[in-house]
Amino acid sequence: MSWVTQLVEAVGWHSRNLNVEWAAIETRLGTQLPADYRDLCQTFGTGEFCDYLTVYASAGGAASELADSQETNRRITVEHPVVVNGYLPYGLYQPGEQGGILQWGASIQGDEFAWLVDSSTAPETWPVLARDDAGEWQRFDMSMGEFLYRLLADETFEGFGGFGAVGPTTPRFFTPRS
Repeated sequence: MSWVTQLVEAVGWHSRNLNVEWAAIETRLGTQLPADYRDLCQTFGTGEFCDYLTVYASAGGAASELADSQETNRRITVEHPVVVNGYLPYGLYQPGEQGGILQWGASIQGDEFAWLVDSSTAPETWPVLARDDAGEWQRFDMSMGEFLYRLLADETFEGFGGFGAVGPTTPRFFTPRS
């Protein structure tokens, strides 16, 4: 069973089976995306998990919060070079470069979630990076789908930034935006 399927069950969701134009989105980003991310977008669309975490997703078609966010991050680093320090030690992913940070989500508390892109490897092997608003990037050697499931539904997961599944009675849900 995939991590996205386990997340669907954990939050009581049903697949939306959205038609997403991945070729257009991946062209904008300059890279292919992990299969579990693509599956998550087609299943959930845009929205928020547990009033806590937003994954930069797609509501279908060529719309992409992920590509919009990455383009905004690139523009900000050009306009305000000091912002580049926030991506150290990895740097912000740029098309044509081997690696860097590609942010795929954020929390209401200012936490950031990203992949550490390595264009020399398959996207499914990219680790997850996470940091709270005052900390260093923490590396999790797992897929985005596994990270989301463990963060939101696995009581044994150490959690991140003080957030994590705390017990079987903790409500788990997804609130769609569109």
